[in-house]
Amino acid sequence: MGLSKYNKLEKLGFTFWTKRQDIEVRLQSYLIGESVIALSSSRASDLDLNARERFINSVARFLNKDSVKKICIERVIQEDINIALLFGCSKIEILEKDNIRILSYPSIDEICRTTSTKKEFLMRCKEDLI
Repeated sequence: MGLSKYNKLEKLGFTFWTKRQDIEVRLQSYLIGESVIALSSSRASDLDLNARERFINSVARFLNKDSVKKICIERVIQEDINIALLFGCSKIEILEKDNIRILSYPSIDEICRTTSTKKEFLMRCKEDLI
């Protein structure tokens, strides 16, 4: 099997650098109903986007809300938001300025790891919303 040009150059002592990965935390934000926002960190996630969105939809059903929309957090009118659910991310200044009830939970990956962790999350969420 022949060596590629890249491998030949490596054998000659050339060093190649790979592009540094973007390490900033990316937030996925969803509007649940008209008054709840859910934010999750997508950094180092084992779950794919479909599984994350399925989880957000199940939270919406748990909250008796009909609609879920993926949104940009900067475009949300804060006056309409009553509750912010944070999954594995730190508090956000935009939400702290208004009278928004902020509830922090572990990441979606941690919650979806086992059935018992999902049940614990739902019980805790129910208590927090009372």
